[in-house]
Amino acid sequence: MDPTLILIIVLTFAFAATHLEERLLGARSALIISLEYVLIGVLVGPWGLGLFGGDGLASLKPLLGVVTGFAGFLVGLPFNLRGVRRRARGTTRFAIVTALGTAGAVGGLAWATLWFTDLVPEVEPTMLGIAAVTLGLGATMTSVESIRAGITAAAADGPLSRLLPTAAQWMAVLAVLAFGIALALQRSHATRLTAVGPIVWVGIAALSGVGLGLIFHAFVGDERDEKKLFVATIGVVALASGLAHALSFSPLFVNMVCGATIATTSRVAPALIATDVRLRRPVFALLLLLAGASWQPIPVGLWVIPVGFIAARVIALRISARLAVMVAATDIDTSLPRVGNGLLAQGPLVAAVAVDYWAVADAPDLGGLVLTTLLLSAVVNEMWAAATLGRVIRNAGEGGRVPAPAPSPAAPAAAGDDAAPSPPGQTPEVAA
Repeated sequence: MDPTLILIIVLTFAFAATHLEERLLGARSALIISLEYVLIGVLVGPWGLGLFGGDGLASLKPLLGVVTGFAGFLVGLPFNLRGVRRRARGTTRFAIVTALGTAGAVGGLAWATLWFTDLVPEVEPTMLGIAAVTLGLGATMTSVESIRAGITAAAADGPLSRLLPTAAQWMAVLAVLAFGIALALQRSHATRLTAVGPIVWVGIAALSGVGLGLIFHAFVGDERDEKKLFVATIGVVALASGLAHALSFSPLFVNMVCGATIATTSRVAPALIATDVRLRRPVFALLLLLAGASWQPIPVGLWVIPVGFIAARVIALRISARLAVMVAATDIDTSLPRVGNGLLAQGPLVAAVAVDYWAVADAPDLGGLVLTTLLLSAVVNEMWAAATLGRVIRNAGEGGRVPAPAPSPAAPAAAGDDAAPSPPGQTPEVAA
């Protein structure tokens, strides 16, 4: 059977199952659903029922590039570079210090473990370095949506509740930026073209995203029709992902640059955010499912990396976030314990980094190791991230500050009527 048809059938089943669980369990289904897509992917993959064999997965790599590209586009689209200067400098410094500290500690530990133990033999030092960098950057990936959901559930408001979502957005942008540069440098190493240096390859990758963003702006102009914007978005993401795939760049990175360029140059960016948010769930569901299908077992000795990664990430986030609170000149109480626990949730975006590396990196053993490590970390952290974020908010004394909205006396809702649509998720604070 055609792999694309199999994928449609599996995805339809997954959506139907998760929709039923949402109706039965409500908000409690969020954890089950996020894990379920990965597990369904593993079940239908080569190491499960085998519906997707090696050739089937290879044929889906272009689709995988588009899916990860759309994830990158969603990261970059709210990032208006003209508005960055107007953001709170303390928040930016907090995100940078936390990201650098976490990535440096986890990535350095991963590199030392791979280099000195020879767990992955016969791999060039450069490839080991790129894998370690990817793991370090994956450790900084934090789910903005999960943090906002936890803050909303706690009815929280205050300096910490406003800091964490913005910092998580900054950390995601920085991680994807550094990850794209790392894969571009790997591309330079793989080609061995002396006339094209590493900086040139990085420039080509970045300018690809900038150029496509400018082309989008030129063709779309001030168009406001949602259907046309929707089609234009699909087109530019597919084009950017195809270009990245052809040049062995990161689709995640090229599309993030494209999205940030559109946010900076085009007046339709706010309309695009409102239009494209409807694709967030199906795109991330497909991403998790394909990530699960791409997974393959790793040797027993290599499991020290995923297990150690989870522990090292928790410790690195705690230390780095505490240091960031001390040096970033924010309004956060410097005596507040374990602020980094509020950043544990990773969400589907870390799966985008994992499958992007797996698809682009020319190192099957390292690709399987990175994919296993980041997927396992995302799954495990979903189990306790909400509880730890709740404790951080309570320790800060910010819970329960937002009153429940009172029903409107002018237009009471009749029993059985649909509720008025809630406003869309707020634009990340790094946007203008």
